[in-house]
Amino acid sequence: MRIINIAIVDDHPLIISGLVAILRPYNQIVVGGTYTSAAGLLEGLKSTPPDVLLLDILLPDISGKELVPAIRELCPETRILVLTSLDMPSMVSSMLRRGCSGYLLKGAPSHTLIDAIEIVFDGGQYIEPKLKEQLFQNFLKFKEHPKNQMVIPELTQREKEVLTLIAAEYTTREIASKLFISYYTAENHRNNLIQKLDVKNTAGLIKVAIQIGLIK
Repeated sequence: MRIINIAIVDDHPLIISGLVAILRPYNQIVVGGTYTSAAGLLEGLKSTPPDVLLLDILLPDISGKELVPAIRELCPETRILVLTSLDMPSMVSSMLRRGCSGYLLKGAPSHTLIDAIEIVFDGGQYIEPKLKEQLFQNFLKFKEHPKNQMVIPELTQREKEVLTLIAAEYTTREIASKLFISYYTAENHRNNLIQKLDVKNTAGLIKVAIQIGLIK
């Protein structure tokens, strides 16, 4: 029987515990390391590189998007399966371009997780079916646009409000107060905008939002 060595990085210990519990009955899968930060992961990879890494994108110290190149350099043979709550086709494309082998949402059933792990371990690629269809639809839209245009991501009404306030130089705490939402919720909207527009920070967010006409 083949053995697949797994590592997990997620900043929520309960998520890690749940994943370990889900994987425990599968004898072919061994969880060799669990980490709650990018720094901890990079240190652990030096001594115990896994066959497959389950990678969350929203980590407290370094985003998964920025972390992937360092993982690839340390462990070029490790297959990276993104496991996240971010259900955005633009993020799927971004992570695959950086060298990830799969993209799965945290709400997926356990048998889908096992299938995804085995597929990427065998050298294949796994994409959440719903997101795969959205990627295809975005591709069709892109073909209808001039090559120098970017397909504009869909924003919720709340994200549009947050984006407008960010452009007006409001802080996250001020945005939370103005929209009567929690600081955490406001920060989450900010992070979602950064991920949707595939930028690194707020400055990049404003620049791209202006370029594609989301703000003026």
